[in-house]
Amino acid sequence: MNHDERVQTANKLTALMVKKYGDDILLGGIFGSTAKGTDTEYSDLEMFFVVKEKSKAKSFDFAYKGMPVTVVVEKVSQVERDITEIELDWPLKMGRLFNLKITCGSSLILKRFRKLLENIPQIKINRFIAKEAILCYEGLGRLKAVKLRGNTHETGLFVAEILYEFTLLTAIFNREFINHDYLGGFNEAFKFKKLPKDFENIAKKLLNWANLSLDETINLADRFVKSFAEFTAENGIKFQKHTPLERLKL
Repeated sequence: MNHDERVQTANKLTALMVKKYGDDILLGGIFGSTAKGTDTEYSDLEMFFVVKEKSKAKSFDFAYKGMPVTVVVEKVSQVERDITEIELDWPLKMGRLFNLKITCGSSLILKRFRKLLENIPQIKINRFIAKEAILCYEGLGRLKAVKLRGNTHETGLFVAEILYEFTLLTAIFNREFINHDYLGGFNEAFKFKKLPKDFENIAKKLLNWANLSLDETINLADRFVKSFAEFTAENGIKFQKHTPLERLKL
């Protein structure tokens, strides 16, 4: 299926959604590669709909002419939570929302959502990074364990984990969006206003891990993570390395 056929399918699906749910649908559109016009004959179709609180519409997925189709449906309150409750995949959710290729509804609601985003206190973002960053060190630990365990076939997996998670954290710090899953968001991240030292240089070298020795890969990954730690410290963020058990919210 080519791009035009994929868009036509999205429009037909939109018409079916509107026919069934009417004015419950406040906004709908395409996200992912089809929205960006970078889809290929092997791409899937991804759609997102924002609906009223009373709506019975739900997310679903199916295959259409051999093409995977994913339809994400969220009520307004859930979208608002996605915006204001910071999680590691926040840049991806925001990229989906604010770069939607609209097929129905009004873009005016996006202004309301944008205001919510702008009003997120920086201290809330900083606290999230302080707590989450140390958890993202797990990827670096797994990479270092490769040398001890000899499971070198997993090297690329752990390199990707490190790059992916710390790129998301960098995006969150900058309040920026990422519109590509997996490692496709690097070119976007390289353009962020504030980046850790040598972020682009080290990241590109790590992407070439297959042509490096394991020691070289580990050293680069270590530099990448340490650079992020230095970057956050320079911006007043100290990692939360220890949480007393008695303070856990069980």
